[in-house]
Amino acid sequence: MRVPTIIGLLLVGACSPLPGPRVESPSAPRASSTQDNPAVSSLSTALDRESASRGRAMAIVGCASCHAIDAAGDSPLAVAAPFREIVRRRGSDDLAAAFEQGLVTTHPAMPPYVFGASQIHDLTAYLDTLRAPVGRPSAP
Repeated sequence: MRVPTIIGLLLVGACSPLPGPRVESPSAPRASSTQDNPAVSSLSTALDRESASRGRAMAIVGCASCHAIDAAGDSPLAVAAPFREIVRRRGSDDLAAAFEQGLVTTHPAMPPYVFGASQIHDLTAYLDTLRAPVGRPSAP
């Protein structure tokens, strides 16, 4: 799984512009961003919700027998940290890397899991819903 990932990153990197100052002529049209285009933003938000929904379904099937997977409640297995605590300790990129390598934990009750790229995307999208933005409580 690492070889395709590395190849993909190299291909994406090869298509990226080189860093440096960007010079635009005053008459050059400005590329619109997602924020400038409500339709694109709305589609992106809908896709994020769908991805998070698939990630939650994965968590229900594969994780909820041991972990509390929602914003509240106790884990059925005392040594299994609730997901809301895990996302407070580890960033999305860190979790995605752990999912890609196969989860290894400090408690022996955790079975080994290996996830595909789309599963990692969906699961991290769901975990991101458990992160409470400053000034707003976690989603139920």
